[in-house]
Amino acid sequence: MIENDTDLRSIEIFNTPDHRTRSRLLEAAGLVFSEKGFEHATAREICDFARVNSAAVNYYFGGKRSLYVEVLREAHRRLVNFGALKAVAEDIRASEETLERFFTGLLHSVLDPSPGGWVVRVIMREMVSHTDALAELVELQIRPTARLFRTIIARLMDLPVDHEAVVRGTLSTVAQFIFIFQNRHVIELNYPDLDLRGEGIDRMARHIWRFTVAGLRAVARHIEQGGSA
Repeated sequence: MIENDTDLRSIEIFNTPDHRTRSRLLEAAGLVFSEKGFEHATAREICDFARVNSAAVNYYFGGKRSLYVEVLREAHRRLVNFGALKAVAEDIRASEETLERFFTGLLHSVLDPSPGGWVVRVIMREMVSHTDALAELVELQIRPTARLFRTIIARLMDLPVDHEAVVRGTLSTVAQFIFIFQNRHVIELNYPDLDLRGEGIDRMARHIWRFTVAGLRAVARHIEQGGSA
């Protein structure tokens, strides 16, 4: 039995009579998978949580695995606003303030608590367990997202998007978010005076932004002056 089944009952859509069954299943599956993982979750349990017919998983998703992939994709969509990222990456006139606001919003999506808290948990579990669904998630969503991040990093460094330093710069930038994303509990235990809630998230985001931009531009200057990439 899921310990925090009240999470599901408190989500507004589950009290909406006309909400589509598919969405109910997706939300329920997110909670169950985030608590039990893919291997130990059952389609019947998910249907029970969603209060739908026990055959609904097969009917709407074609099986538990396909549902799990869709849960991972939905979690990624909620964490990273692909449309906003694409707009920022493709706007060559986007100011640094615009980029900073996007990064702040990204950190909030990672750290802000919400009724759908399964989003962070299910991604974290998958990053540790590495089921075969991960490759599909990378192909469909993570890789396209990474390409857009590279476009932004290349612009900040004034280097071609395929430059090796841009690839490393993108990895270094994203790694900061992933580290906080995966290790928030340990960070809060080790640094109890570090506020990672509310306005504290804004302060952390500004720090990451300044730290990142300064580092990227220092590397770019080094390359411009003839240093190795």
